[in-house]
Amino acid sequence: MRLKKPDQKFLLLCAISMLTGILAGIFLAVKCRTGNGAAGIFSPYYLKEYAYLDIDRRKLMLIVAKERGKWLLLLWALGFSTVGRFCIYLFPAVWGVIGTLFLAQAFASMGIAGIGLGLLFQVPQILIYVPLFLWMMEEADKKSRQFAYLRKIGTAGKNNRRYFLCFFVALSVLFLGILTESYAGSGLVQMILRIVY
Repeated sequence: MRLKKPDQKFLLLCAISMLTGILAGIFLAVKCRTGNGAAGIFSPYYLKEYAYLDIDRRKLMLIVAKERGKWLLLLWALGFSTVGRFCIYLFPAVWGVIGTLFLAQAFASMGIAGIGLGLLFQVPQILIYVPLFLWMMEEADKKSRQFAYLRKIGTAGKNNRRYFLCFFVALSVLFLGILTESYAGSGLVQMILRIVY
């Protein structure tokens, strides 16, 4: 199984979906006035507390594994359905909404510095998660198309070995992302917050 450059049409549909999610997130942030008057995670009090918090990295790793793993499992399972090829494009939209609301809260609490801090919260694990989920989305899209075709000819349950292998490779890369997020990501944020606070 070798990695290759994603299909241009696939990337375009993902970009359109993500932009739609970002626009929806902006609309929700403006309508709900995200961050106005709320303490939130970008309040100076919370950030100062977080900077000096003694984090149990193993517990954090389990929480992160549960949160990231459910997305990967759902994405993988969509490959076994005929509607999966349409549903996978909801993922970038949902992530666009969530990311925009997160950054809107950061901006409302701290201004432009909040956006920088919000982006810092995502580094370095996002460098692992984005390619991983793009690759898994493309694999789920291919499997869903194959499943729809094989269902028509009556052999839908066959030829799953490659897709299972993709899932186990994705789990391995996800584990690397989880380790990075739990140890390096949170440590980096704490180190920078200790300089500021």
